[in-house]
Parts: sequence; structure tokens; C-alpha cells
Amino acid sequence: MKKLVIVLVLLCSFWSTAQQRDVKNNTISVSGRALVERTITLYRAKVSLNMEQLYYSDPTCKSLDDLKEKYFKDLKTNGIDPSEFVEKKMEFLTYGYQREGTVLVLETSSKDKIEKLAKVKMTGITIQYQVKSEIKPEQRTVLLKNSLANARENAERVCKVTGKKLGEVISISDSSIQYSTWNSYHNGYEEYTTIYVTYAME
Repeated sequence: MKKLVIVLVLLCSFWSTAQQRDVKNNTISVSGRALVERTITLYRAKVSLNMEQLYYSDPTCKSLDDLKEKYFKDLKTNGIDPSEFVEKKMEFLTYGYQREGTVLVLETSSKDKIEKLAKVKMTGITIQYQVKSEIKPEQRTVLLKNSLANARENAERVCKVTGKKLGEVISISDSSIQYSTWNSYHNGYEEYTTIYVTYAME
């Protein structure tokens, strides 16, 4: 009886291994991708006020308060309300500058306001721009469909070379993508979402 059980276990193990090998040898794994088109929903400007250069280039600004007053005056002239900024002194301290300074942050959905801000230039002022971009819910479904279609095209191309036919989908997995993210204003690259699909081959 014991020998019979051992034989049955070995046969089941062999059958399972052979079946897995057969499935593995008759599948194809490919990737598919689709171009991501995000929508800008928010702009962020980080304005650094730094006294480092002003002690030498602009003797009229003897303190950070003087620089703020001068900068705020120019902002108002260009139609920007200084009260919309949030001051973050700690952020400036982490930069490691030797002189006094601070950071002012403006977040707005108005591109026009950011463009006006960019026109206000003076010594001691530097600005970093960021944009918050999002993928709308309706776009997510389109991205998945387009990625899947691209994966199928790639799989059919391989099957054509091997002389086999493409079968049903065995599994699908996708790469993680952030639906909402902050980036530099000038990215300079195209973003794609990628999925990985395994098909049966006949």
C-alpha cells in the first residue's frame, strides 16, 4: 500500500510538472505601452529672497524687511497680491546660505498669474516653478485600452515570426503610475504607462 501511494505521488508530480512545462512552452509574454497626457491643475512658485548678494549690489536693501518691501511693491505693480504667498523660513534655512533670507510659496490655478510673477525680476530673488498634473479618471480607462492594444500588436508580431496563432490572455500586470504628481515646469520628456501581458499560443 505504501509503495502504491509513493508511485501515485510521483505520477501526480510528473503530470503537474509536465503540464506546467507545456503551458510555459505555449505562452508568450509581451509589454504594451500608451502615451500619458496629463492635465495641469495647479501651479506652484517658490520664491527665495536671499540677502547674500544684496550687501554688495544693492546698498538700499539693508535688511530682509527692506527686500520684502521692495519685492512686494513690484508684485503689486504687476497685479499680484503679496498676501497670497505663504512664508516658509525653515525651508530657506535648509539651503545653508550664510546670509539672511526666506522662502515665499504661491500656489494658484491661474497660469496668467504665474506668467506675471515671472516678469518680476530683481537681484536677490530666485524662483522655482512646479506644476501639479493629473490623469483624469476617464483617461485611465483609455490608457489601459491603448496599452492592451499595443501589447496585442506586439504579441501578434512575434507569433507571425514563430508561425503560431495568438490565444487568450493568461495574465495581465501593469506598472505603477502616479495619477497626480508635482513636477518641474519643463519636463522635456514623454511619459508612458506600461502593462505586461501573457497570452496563450496555439
